[in-house]
Amino acid sequence: MTDVSPVITGLDSDDAGVRVSLADRPDPLVLPWFWIRDHSDDPSALDVATHQRAVDTFTIDRSRTGTATVTDGVLRVTWPDDTPTSVITPSTLAAAVPTEAVAAGPAEDRPLELWRDPADVHLTDLDHEQVMAGGDGLRAWMHDIATFGVGVVRGVPTGDEAAEALANRIGYVRRSVFGDVWRLSAEAMAFADSSYGAETLLPHTDGCYSHDGPGLQFFVCAERTGTGGESTAVDAFAAAEALRAADPEAFDLLAEVAVPHRYLDDGIHLEARRPTLRLDDRGELVQVTLNNYDRAPFLLDEGRLQPWYDAYAAYHELVNDRACWWSTRLEPGDALVVDNWRCLHGRLAFTGTRVFYGGYLNHEDFESRLRVLDQAA
Repeated sequence: MTDVSPVITGLDSDDAGVRVSLADRPDPLVLPWFWIRDHSDDPSALDVATHQRAVDTFTIDRSRTGTATVTDGVLRVTWPDDTPTSVITPSTLAAAVPTEAVAAGPAEDRPLELWRDPADVHLTDLDHEQVMAGGDGLRAWMHDIATFGVGVVRGVPTGDEAAEALANRIGYVRRSVFGDVWRLSAEAMAFADSSYGAETLLPHTDGCYSHDGPGLQFFVCAERTGTGGESTAVDAFAAAEALRAADPEAFDLLAEVAVPHRYLDDGIHLEARRPTLRLDDRGELVQVTLNNYDRAPFLLDEGRLQPWYDAYAAYHELVNDRACWWSTRLEPGDALVVDNWRCLHGRLAFTGTRVFYGGYLNHEDFESRLRVLDQAA
């Protein structure tokens, strides 16, 4: 894994704190004395076993100053009393300071390559044994998902246990109203859901009615006859950025208006609200929530209703441009994972038998496993 920790090139200090010059920042970074004590990596401030803060933040003297030095790239501050020397390592700076070279949040683990042309989706040719062995095979599969929003594995044994074992290479299977690993086929209408059918299913995200929408969705093909039924995906982030460029006001409206979605079945009424486009504090896309099948009734003020419908329709048109749909016909033993926060998925109409095992995974577990794999590489 490439080391993107910031390099300290100089420092100065005053009553406000330590001014640290970094190789990848044009302006010095001000670290208040209080902040340094609060974020110190020394054992009196950080439990080395749990990696949890050990210092009592609320008892730190905010008026105190110290003496700062840099040794082997590490910032050290000594205090005028018996307080242990505070240590700020490059990794702590990397975690705390977002820069172009030191990205904060999910982007550090997700080198996104937005695509509108499905020809730009270049997936690694991977088989089941490579992925289950871990190491480079698993890492390559997960980087495909992180980069393009989709990943494929061939040669998976066709049963629910094998499907779950494959998913567990990323993280634990998330239980939902559908169960853990569920069986999906047009012949067995197990739940009141449009996915249990043979008609074309337009691109959508799953779990819009969950407060914490599923991070990833996996499918493993168990049986396949007949024609059609290709699995489809579209890069909803790329479509959203196209909308932002063409109509910033429409983009902003989809990022502001919380839309309710629901799932109704015997004894079940799930409902949640969130914007179609969820952004982080930097204005970057984090999650797309779009499922017109599951959208619940809601009404906006008269002045916002029509503009919202216009924005929603404009985005719908972008994600339903079939020239932008990536597709693959999954055969028995083929597995597909889709980033349910980034890509919309669907399928084309089909004849014959089409049986899958499927389930959900949490996004934080995916990000965690990817960090661990990258750190070990």
